[in-house]
Amino acid sequence: MDTQTKSNATVHRDQNAELLCELLSRAEGRLRSQARRHAELPEDAEDALQSAYILFIERYRGDCEPLAWLHTTIKREAWRMRRKASRRREVSLDCPTEGNGSRRSWVEAVAGETPEPAELAIRAEGLDERERMLAELKPDQRRALVLLGMGFSYAEICEITGWTYTKVNRSVAEGRLGLRALRESWLM
Repeated sequence: MDTQTKSNATVHRDQNAELLCELLSRAEGRLRSQARRHAELPEDAEDALQSAYILFIERYRGDCEPLAWLHTTIKREAWRMRRKASRRREVSLDCPTEGNGSRRSWVEAVAGETPEPAELAIRAEGLDERERMLAELKPDQRRALVLLGMGFSYAEICEITGWTYTKVNRSVAEGRLGLRALRESWLM
């Protein structure tokens, strides 16, 4: 990008920032109402507002009425955050336990089935082995695999950890290779 284009973009953003300040002085309450109306959570409404303000500064070109542009953008940002929230998976890391402290699977807990003591011992041994294998991985590999196992997508793991897609992909791939190698060495 040449210096003339950069300076034009800077001037354009400065003008949009000034226009945004004017709009907020006149209509901030209406804009907040718009965000609250379309967001699921108060935090999402605030995030939608902030995101729309940034988009206004960066992208508004003056081809329509600025307040209408902001209203539409706030609504769309709130909807985007609602869709994003609906894709989140809330998974508890705590497994239900028996009275004796042994772990149960979620299927058994929901179905109300109680496994035999021998079955519980075999499962506990398998869980301990998997936990030891995970503990031998690098922390980033372990974290990526746990998040992936909880049902998060690579993009969601990027958001949670602040890593790039490449780092997530590498951590998952190397973690899987490490687990395979550990499993093979323990089976021999």
